[in-house]
Amino acid sequence: MSLFRKPLFTTRDLSATFVASDQPRNHRLHLALSGGILLLLLAVLWAELSTKEHLDELWQAFLRQLHEANWLWFAAAFLLVPLNWLAETRKWHQIVRQYEPMSTRRALLAVWIGVCFSLFTPNRVGEYGGRILLVRPENRWKAVIANIVGNYGQLLVLLTAGLWGATYFLNRFWIDDSTWFGPIGWLIGLGLVVLYFFYFNLGILVPLARRIVLPRRLQFLWKEVQVLQHFNRQELGSILVWAVVRYIVYATQYFLLLRFFGINPDFTAGYAGIAAIFLVQTSLPLPPLAGLVARGNLAVQVWSFFGANEISSLAATFALWIINLILPALIGTFSLFYVNIAKQPAHEDD
Repeated sequence: MSLFRKPLFTTRDLSATFVASDQPRNHRLHLALSGGILLLLLAVLWAELSTKEHLDELWQAFLRQLHEANWLWFAAAFLLVPLNWLAETRKWHQIVRQYEPMSTRRALLAVWIGVCFSLFTPNRVGEYGGRILLVRPENRWKAVIANIVGNYGQLLVLLTAGLWGATYFLNRFWIDDSTWFGPIGWLIGLGLVVLYFFYFNLGILVPLARRIVLPRRLQFLWKEVQVLQHFNRQELGSILVWAVVRYIVYATQYFLLLRFFGINPDFTAGYAGIAAIFLVQTSLPLPPLAGLVARGNLAVQVWSFFGANEISSLAATFALWIINLILPALIGTFSLFYVNIAKQPAHEDD
């Protein structure tokens, strides 16, 4: 099934899921909330960008590369954006659709709205709240669990690739004596095996989770957690495949942008550096907007080994941030004007 078989907004969608509230008060409140979120996003973007001392230099570097470099590098990175978000959508959709009938188009909008909310929260935890806006109220906790499972699979891919990248990079550029890598490598490998075991056996986590003492008003979560017992290994493997696809696409976009800005690591070292950067970035408990400087500084350190200057390294990182986060976040923010949060979403067929 093609994602773009039908227009993103159809008459049926607008009348079912993306309709205004029948009650004027709810409609005004909905517009006020949506407008407030949009203004907040724009305000944070302006505050973040206006304080960047290198912002003008980054823009000039981009314009200069458009004239001097092969612009096809940038075009190829941009054309991979739909595949990036299609992979993320399919990863989440194939879990949530088991109990929430939802078209791929609506799932894509839910993902984009989640991106919008995630920009303001540490480690992008806000995406949970954004995605469940297009899920019926009785299924929203299940949708949160589905998102956790999808993120678990993505984390496994990130850790696996990141640890390989970090090991390769440290051995090649930073550490002369790598004899102490053996024991640490075995411990890390064992930890990954344990994480993969629990991922493909999610059902055994349910009795473990039930040992956690919760307040009485939150004990209803035990019933929702039971959904973990319904995941089979084939479904979990499919989720992991989409997580790998998204990771490869994202890393390839970064590699193409490095070439566009004149940073030319060899294939293996380039992807190893990217994997190491992604691994460290994920460990930073910062919102994507506020953490841009920290992430950029890490990229400057890594790509300096290939003779890259600060501006080129920051420009590649900043461009990846714009096309993969800011543009989808803006689409998700404007979509909020069409999403009726108070109204139960109508069922849709794929």
